[in-house]
Amino acid sequence: MQSTHEQFEKYKSNKDIVILCDGIESPANIGSILRLADAFGVSKVYFLNGIQELTKRAKSVSRGTEKYVNFEFITEPQFDDRDWFCLELTTTSSPLSESPSNKQKLGIIVGNENSGVSDQYLNKFPSFHIKMFGNNSSMNVSNALSAALYEITRLA
Repeated sequence: MQSTHEQFEKYKSNKDIVILCDGIESPANIGSILRLADAFGVSKVYFLNGIQELTKRAKSVSRGTEKYVNFEFITEPQFDDRDWFCLELTTTSSPLSESPSNKQKLGIIVGNENSGVSDQYLNKFPSFHIKMFGNNSSMNVSNALSAALYEITRLA
């Protein structure tokens, strides 16, 4: 029998993670990202250069997590002292599993569903990608973020 929300053990991550969504246009992806942020204890989610409102579809997909997740629609990012990286497959990216960062404060930049992370961030921060074993070279942004958040927090 499936557990209820009140029955499951809530874990606490030892990571302070912030997500910057650069140009996310799909309300379904926004809702999924909010749901992931709640599931992985993300400190804050910023939405930049994409949809700038929480639509009915985004709320539906988020399944109420928009009430618990700290998020903001912004027009200009502010980068703090955390270890920022882009989640993007590039000619110079490394597999996320080989990330050298062991910092507790991390910032993940995910990009637009079609064009990915903007060059201005790819040129400023290191890029890491999810190892893929099929024929396609990409996956949905919220699916990639899910894999990345799991990889980052699995040993927490």
